[in-house]
Amino acid sequence: MENNASLNLVILGADTAAGRETVRQAVVRGHHVTAFVRGSDHAAWVREAGALPAYSDSTRAGELKSILTMAQANAIIDLSPTEGYGFPLRSADEHAIERILTRGATALVEAAAEAGAPFVVYVSSAVLYGDQHGAAVDEHSHAHPDPLFRTLAQAEKHVLGGSVPACALRAGFVYGPGDAATTELGEALRHSRAIYVGDGHATHNWIHAADLAAAAILAAEQRPAGAILNVVDDEPTSAAAFAATMGKVLGLEEVSTLTGFMIQFRTTPMQRALLAASAKVQNGAAKQTLGWSPRYPSQKAGLDQTFLHWRAEMQIKA
Repeated sequence: MENNASLNLVILGADTAAGRETVRQAVVRGHHVTAFVRGSDHAAWVREAGALPAYSDSTRAGELKSILTMAQANAIIDLSPTEGYGFPLRSADEHAIERILTRGATALVEAAAEAGAPFVVYVSSAVLYGDQHGAAVDEHSHAHPDPLFRTLAQAEKHVLGGSVPACALRAGFVYGPGDAATTELGEALRHSRAIYVGDGHATHNWIHAADLAAAAILAAEQRPAGAILNVVDDEPTSAAAFAATMGKVLGLEEVSTLTGFMIQFRTTPMQRALLAASAKVQNGAAKQTLGWSPRYPSQKAGLDQTFLHWRAEMQIKA
C-alpha cells in the first residue's frame, strides 16, 4: 500500500510510554487511531491527541475482535509486550509478563483473523537474545533457551505464524519522558537512593520511546510481512553507564548503586537475570527495511530530551 495512505490503526498497550508516543505520531501522520488503554483515566489524553480510546481487555479475543471490527482496523500495533521492560526493571514481574505474552498473543492472533485485519505489528523485546556474553547479534541469532527469554520468542512465533500477515519488532529497553520506569529512576537518583545496575560489564540495548513509535508506524504503513527487526539505538551500553549518563543530565556528581547482600533483598530474580544478560544487538535490518533511523542514536541524546521534557512538565525539578 502507499506509505502516505491513511490507516485505521488500532494500538494495543497505548498507555505505555511507547504506546502514547505511537498514538501521537500516528495521528500527526494522518492515521485514524483507536487506542487501547486501561480505564477511563487515560481517555482525556487519548482524545486530546485526536484518537479514540478503547477500554476492553486486549487479552480477551472476543472483546478485542469487537473493537477491531468497530474500528474497521487495517493495521494493528501491539506494544503491550514492552510493558515491564523499562530500566531499572523494578516492576518486571515474570508471571505477569508471561500472562500478557501468552494470553495476549493468542487473543491477538484469533481476533485479528476473525475481524479480517490485514496486518499486525507485534512489538517484542530484544532481551529474548539473553546472555550472549557481549557478542554482536542480529535477527538471525537464536533466542536464548532460558524460560525467561523463551516465552518472548514463543509469543512472537505464535503471532508470526498466524493467518494474518505480521512482522515483529524487537525493542531495546524503552525509556523516555513518559515512561514510568525512567521517571522512577530519575527520582531515585535525585534523592540519592541506591539503584541496582547489575553487572557493570554487561552490555544492554536501549531505545527512546519516540524512536520505537516511529519504527512501529513505518512497519504498519509498509507491511514487511514475516520480517523480524531489531529496533534499538546505535550505542549499546551497560545499565551502570545509562544511570551515570542520567545522573550527569540531572547535574549529579555521582550515582549511588546497590551492592553487597542488599541486592538479594531489594531486587527480583527477573531483574537480576535481565541485567546479567549481555548482548550487542544490531539494528541494520530495521534501517534498511523500513528506512528508519533513531532520532536519539545515543542515550545521552535521548536523556537530554527526556530532561528537557521533565523540566517543561515540572515532573522533576532542575
